Amino acid sequence: MQSTLERWDLIISLLKSIQDEIKLLNGTVCDSRFQPREREFVHVPFRGAEIYLLHKAFIDAGGASHESYKSLLEKTVATISNKTQKGFSAQSVIKYSDKVDPETKDNVKRFLQKMMRNIDSYD
Repeated sequence: MQSTLERWDLIISLLKSIQDEIKLLNGTVCDSRFQPREREFVHVPFRGAEIYLLHKAFIDAGGASHESYKSLLEKTVATISNKTQKGFSAQSVIKYSDKVDPETKDNVKRFLQKMMRNIDSYD
C-alpha cells in the first residue's frame, strides 16, 4: 500500500511539473504571437485623390481581375501612408473621387510614364 501511494505521489508530481512547463510554454508562445505589432506602413508621396486614381487605373487595366474597386481599397489602403495621414479607410479614399482634378490626373500620368520608362530601361 505504501509503495502504491509513493508511486501515485511520484506520478502526480511529474504531471504537475509537466503542467507547469506547458503553462510556461503557452505563456511564451501566446505572448509572442498575440502581442500587437507596430503597424507597418508603405509611405507614398501621393495625396488621397492620387491614391484613388492609381487604384482605379490598376483595376480598369485588369491588374486585379477578381477584385472590385472597394475590395482592393479595403485590402491595400489601410497600410498606405503619406506625409499627412497614416493609413486610410476604403470609404475615405472613395470620397477622393470627387477631388480628382486635371492636376491630379497629370501627376498620376507622369508617375505612370516614369514607371514605363523605367521598365524599358531594365535588362
